[in-house]
Amino acid sequence: MQKITVPQRWLWAVLLSLLLHVVLLGGWSFVMPSFESSSHLIEAELLPPPVKKVEKKPSPPKKVHQSLKHKEVPNEVSRESIAPSTDEQAEVSQVAEPLWREEDRPAYEEMARLLPPSFVDMEFDVKRVNGFGSGRAHYRYQAEPQDRYSLRSEMEAVGLASIAFAGKRIETSIGKIMEQGLKPEAYRVEVTGKPDKLQVANFDWDNNKLTLKTAKSETVEELLEGTQDFLSFMYQFMFVPPLERMAWPLTNGKMLRVYHYQFISEEVITTKFGQINTYHIAKSSGDAEEKTDVWLAEDYRFIPIKILKITKDGSGYEFIATRIDTDIAK
Repeated sequence: MQKITVPQRWLWAVLLSLLLHVVLLGGWSFVMPSFESSSHLIEAELLPPPVKKVEKKPSPPKKVHQSLKHKEVPNEVSRESIAPSTDEQAEVSQVAEPLWREEDRPAYEEMARLLPPSFVDMEFDVKRVNGFGSGRAHYRYQAEPQDRYSLRSEMEAVGLASIAFAGKRIETSIGKIMEQGLKPEAYRVEVTGKPDKLQVANFDWDNNKLTLKTAKSETVEELLEGTQDFLSFMYQFMFVPPLERMAWPLTNGKMLRVYHYQFISEEVITTKFGQINTYHIAKSSGDAEEKTDVWLAEDYRFIPIKILKITKDGSGYEFIATRIDTDIAK
């Protein structure tokens, strides 16, 4: 029994000694791997791969611009954030500004540059309102040398009416052409063969006196600024557009009154020479015994193409233009 026990203890001691030497001197790398090795560090740095970084980049600017192009800018976005730069504005203004001034110039500025016509020759059909008779009228405005003008109208009955209404009504006005329009010096109304129908007005602008003369009387009135006679008033709107001044002192050679006109509407009047756009104005005060409406042609420097005069009893005359001959620049 003692021979077997001694060798076994010695053998176990030798084996234990050898095992300790192997562990201490050689080591087992497979049992305790090192997580700090270089191969593992490289793998960690490559995560995530480059492809994933490209996918996370924002969309290209072009695509964003196109999507915003069709959307309204929110109210919260300031004008400065979407306005072009100063340099871009300068480049645009150098090209666009001259074009805007030429193409979009207001119409009233173009009118202001037009010269007044040298002549206006017109014919009218005259119809009796609520009565018997018809006639025709001829009006002519003529610019004379040295900034002067002459106006003449002639009206006479035609057809059967000429039997009852014999004679020709002649109306004249002469004076100066001023920057603010016509400035009459002498006005005259007469009917051929009827001296008792004479009416005359003489304008003394130096002394502010208006002399009115008829077959039966002569009076002197204070000459108010801007006074027109009944004939010159018809052509005053060539120089002073309607609605700019709607109150005028007017004389017919027999009396002087201030007449107020009011704008009624814009209307299209049918004439023998086409459809005419007009301003319809009407007398609102001055002579309660007579109602006067005037239609001024927009395309002919606001010369009258239709006139309606109605007296208190409902009778009167209607003038409709049938011909216009003029050098008016439209």
